[in-house]
Amino acid sequence: MQKTNLLYLTLLLILSLTLFSFAQDKTRLVIWGFPEDESWVGVHAQAKYFEKLHPNVEVVMGVPGGRGGMDPQKLMTAIAGGTPPDLIWQDRFAVGSWAARDAFLALDDLIARDSVNPNEYYPACWQETIYQGHVYALPYNTDARALYYNKDLFREVGLDPNRPPKDWDELEVYAKKLTKFENGKPIRMGFIPNFGNSWLYLYGWQNGGEFMSPDGKICTLNDQRIVEALEWMVKVYDMLGGRAKVVSGFEAGFQGQITDAFNIGKVAMKIDGDWCLDGIARYAPNLNFGVAPPPSPKGKPIITWSGGFSLAIPVSAKHPELAWQFAKWMNSIEGNIYGGKIQQEFNRKHGKPFYIPRMSANKQVNQVLFSTFLPDDPNYQSAIKTFLDLLEVSRFRPVTPVGQLLWDEHVRAFDDASYHIRTPKEALDFGTKNVQKELDKIFKKKPYKLLNVPITLTIVFLLVGMVFLYLIIRFLIALPRNAIGRQEAFTGLLFASPWLLGFLIFTIGPIVASIIFSFCEYDVLHPAKWVGFDNYLNLLWFKVETSSESATYTKVFTVNDPLFWKSIWNTVYMAIFGVPLSMLLSLSIAMLLNTNVRGMTLYRTIFYLPAIVPVVASTILWRWFLNPQTGIMNVLLSYIGITGPNWIGDPLWTKPALIIMLLWGAGGGMIIWLAGLKGIPEQLYEAAEIDGSNWWQRFWHITIPMLTPYIFFNLIMGIIGYFQIFTQAYLLGGPADSLLFYVLNLFFQAFQYFKMGYACAMAWILFLIILGLTIVQIKLAPRWVHYELERKF
Repeated sequence: MQKTNLLYLTLLLILSLTLFSFAQDKTRLVIWGFPEDESWVGVHAQAKYFEKLHPNVEVVMGVPGGRGGMDPQKLMTAIAGGTPPDLIWQDRFAVGSWAARDAFLALDDLIARDSVNPNEYYPACWQETIYQGHVYALPYNTDARALYYNKDLFREVGLDPNRPPKDWDELEVYAKKLTKFENGKPIRMGFIPNFGNSWLYLYGWQNGGEFMSPDGKICTLNDQRIVEALEWMVKVYDMLGGRAKVVSGFEAGFQGQITDAFNIGKVAMKIDGDWCLDGIARYAPNLNFGVAPPPSPKGKPIITWSGGFSLAIPVSAKHPELAWQFAKWMNSIEGNIYGGKIQQEFNRKHGKPFYIPRMSANKQVNQVLFSTFLPDDPNYQSAIKTFLDLLEVSRFRPVTPVGQLLWDEHVRAFDDASYHIRTPKEALDFGTKNVQKELDKIFKKKPYKLLNVPITLTIVFLLVGMVFLYLIIRFLIALPRNAIGRQEAFTGLLFASPWLLGFLIFTIGPIVASIIFSFCEYDVLHPAKWVGFDNYLNLLWFKVETSSESATYTKVFTVNDPLFWKSIWNTVYMAIFGVPLSMLLSLSIAMLLNTNVRGMTLYRTIFYLPAIVPVVASTILWRWFLNPQTGIMNVLLSYIGITGPNWIGDPLWTKPALIIMLLWGAGGGMIIWLAGLKGIPEQLYEAAEIDGSNWWQRFWHITIPMLTPYIFFNLIMGIIGYFQIFTQAYLLGGPADSLLFYVLNLFFQAFQYFKMGYACAMAWILFLIILGLTIVQIKLAPRWVHYELERKF
């Protein structure tokens, strides 16, 4: 029996090793970026079918996260580390910026070899993948923007449900007529210019504007025609009551999908993409809607703009040929039909009425997909035809190495203008200046020399060696003179050596590297270039310019990086108001919890709980709590006759709202104050009470002096904490840069624009600011901080 079991085990082991060996022989094709929700089941089935066509291939699909399914930080580190995926599903407008960093493989030779015909693709989709004459990605899917309108609401206000607005003038009239207020509050909006997915890009193009020069070297964001488009957008917002006071608060009450304001009849018209059809079919199947081309200025041609994704191969991919075959399969008619059938079957099993394919960038694939899966509903048939027709007159975002920055500045200009922080012209001038500065760096590069790594490392090792030599000498001097003491000291050092080694490699190493990179131009993907103090000068330098108009001379202070100073101001604001308020609140809580009341342990636990709630969870909770339409805060204020502000939608209120959020976690500081209060001798209070002092006198002359060490500690830690605010601001966003704090700005510079050297310089400036503030406090501390030991001698 034992021999039989042993034989079975041996055979099982051999079989396992054989299967493992067979699995190891398969080529792993790693794909990043494709979403994994239920609307992409067919796409993943199509990818898996590729394995059947290639038996020796194992397709491994993953989503590293981030907007659009691709996390740029993870992609950058993977490419820099030599372990990128074989293929990525990349937002097409970012292809140019990655190509400019030499991160993607040019596909020209593969396209010519396999006779891939560019004419089979929509012009906007194909041209968006071209950078400096080379194709860096294969267009995959696409979209278009059109006007959705609610026919029932049109009929309700006396508008012809079969005649949507044709131009901006009519759109404005329709919007005003369809907007409805009740008791001074909006209950329905006719049209909100940026509700949906239109952006200034669309309105600027409709008015004949261009965002970049034809050669891509000059930013024309402040083109007069784009200024006029932005002025029209601001005009509509003001007509509706203003973005800050009315519109953004109204929008905050709706999150999309099942609560999409258009789907539930709270917005009568919106400009959005074709992807919304699936949401309407699922969440608002009875909605009587129509789709029409987006209205243009009177006399201007009808256009739309398209985004979408593409399939790109990183330069250091292990299997570029196989990745190319996979990309072609995903774009093939056969592959898309197979995936469509799987998705259609999945939708039917899960109660969805029909399957609406996403539009392909390939014309032939679209023709077959929509002839096969076209819904019977006439509304959807008409909508799909409208979107497909619009693709022939579609525009695309400029292909440029500063594509992300151009997008961000175009959004910033819209925010600043619509919130009346700047005029439309001033906002667009500001954005143009920021983009042009980066373009000049790219196309008018200074003759920076590559960082001499051997010399740099030699200097670093010499400096670190000198420090270690000094520490070793001090250690030897401090050694006990007897043998046992020396043996214990060396034994302790031996046991501590793993930590010391880790500290040297993983802490001191990055610190030294960041110092070096702060004097370099460095994007991780290319060797660092030595720029000296340029990064620091660009951050800190400002100049006075004298301008004259009609014999009147004015001095204007200008800075190289206005957003750097904006982030400093936002951070200082939070520290000035947040630190004292948090200290005062946590001390007040501690004093309440220092009384002898039954159940005090439970109360202390309750007050401390918010401090251990994850930051992401608490931020989401407070975002709901501060919602201007449905949030508890404004509901409570309404009970006492106060109309609550637009907490997270108005730039004037976002920082106060964030301070309130942070005060909710004051229970963490309460623990420290409570420990200090417990350390104050009761005899002092008893003696003061006998002398006739009241509560305030005892607090001011006993409690405060005895707590000065704790005040000192909380003051230093509070300032450091507020200067490092990141997560809450990152999650909330904050309109018009109102929550652009220092560390958030640093993160964007490093991981959104890949200006690592610039970000390192920002990090060291922050270090010097915090160090300076801490030294000042330490120097002033002897004048007001009193320690128990000092009173004993």
